Amino acid sequence: MAEDCVAEDCVAEAHASEAHASATPIAPPTPAGDTPTQQASARLHDQEDAPTDPLPAPPAPAPRGNDPTGRPPLRALCVQEPTALAAEVRPSTQEIQLMATQYSIEISLPQATVDALVTGKYQLYAFKGVQTTVGGGAPVVWFKSSAFSLTTQIVWEEQYQAYTSMSAIIPSGQINASAAYDADLAQILTVTSTAGTGTVGDGGTPGAISILNNTTSPFTCGISQVVAGQASPLCAFPLYGNGLDVMAPIEKVLLMFATDSINTGTVIYKAYSQGILIDLTGVTDRDVSFDINKGWSWGGYSWGQGVAPNADLVPLLIDGSSSLTKKRLRFLHA
Repeated sequence: MAEDCVAEDCVAEAHASEAHASATPIAPPTPAGDTPTQQASARLHDQEDAPTDPLPAPPAPAPRGNDPTGRPPLRALCVQEPTALAAEVRPSTQEIQLMATQYSIEISLPQATVDALVTGKYQLYAFKGVQTTVGGGAPVVWFKSSAFSLTTQIVWEEQYQAYTSMSAIIPSGQINASAAYDADLAQILTVTSTAGTGTVGDGGTPGAISILNNTTSPFTCGISQVVAGQASPLCAFPLYGNGLDVMAPIEKVLLMFATDSINTGTVIYKAYSQGILIDLTGVTDRDVSFDINKGWSWGGYSWGQGVAPNADLVPLLIDGSSSLTKKRLRFLHA
């Protein structure tokens, strides 16, 4: 019977050894000549260095330091660091605005032309195009400047506003945006009071800015875009009671030099001097030149178009084609 007990003890010890071997990684063989004491010390050293919790695979080991034991220097665990870092670099609203696409047009001017423009008290005027689903709209002066030199640059960004106004759309009349709100493409300004005020929210036509009048009072409305750090109207449209206007900014800019003193926001139907219509669709910058006697030049590329004095600006800057209407219909039936 004693022999049976001894046999059972041996079997139990064998099972325990197998379980321990399956749970503990096998240490690599030690070089020949190591004593049993050295082998035990190496196994103990390996167990001390082994992580107690499962961790991602560490990066390539760093060069060994001056540790007298010859072991690599200890490294702090940074399992949560990527999550914290991601939170730190999340952009703020202001940073998102700073990341808006920036456009520019560079104008080269000969010295004689600069002298003539300054002496003649000329100003540089800019207009910008829009697409729309409604009629009766007019282009307005978007930007003006008397600060120009041999190289003059106009810079603007994809930052918009939706506005309402009590101003009438008449030739040479100035549109004063009495209620203006920051708005992104695909958003809608809902007018809720007879003062033209309201709120901006999502749910508008993709690629456009919509203005919905929930009152019975008529207004003038439009969209503005930031240029030289300031939002200025691009266009003016009638907004009737319980009506909806949909407008989309397009990257077409008309430039002209003129001696007329005209404020931004002024309704202009006819070109008051020779100009150039520049298409920036698909690009962010264009280079053109102007000579006081020879006019505008752009290398004859298809993205440029000369504009004669007294030319009608409405078909050049107000795109009433069916493309935006079709986009809106697809959105409504999606």
